[in-house]
Amino acid sequence: MDKQDLIDRFIFAQFIEACHCLEEGIAPAKDIDLAMRIGAGLKEGPLAWADSVGLDAIFWKLKALSARHGARFAPPALLQQMVEENRLGVKTGKGFHDYAS
Repeated sequence: MDKQDLIDRFIFAQFIEACHCLEEGIAPAKDIDLAMRIGAGLKEGPLAWADSVGLDAIFWKLKALSARHGARFAPPALLQQMVEENRLGVKTGKGFHDYAS
């Protein structure tokens, strides 16, 4: 396994768990990102990170990871719905957060 694949496994596992927390109503997106910035010391939360990368790109990366490493890396239903609705993050002005000004 190469170094980038290992990094991707950690980053995307964190993103998937953030999606599950949002889907389960544990906390809203802004609070999930805030908790990870303050509590885990991340520069940006996993949902804001995904918005900046592009949710379509995240979706396809997860499809590739799940093909290599199993169902635990399958794109969450919420992500698939957002991509289908063209809510792709910063580039469309709306993703997990609203970027329209």
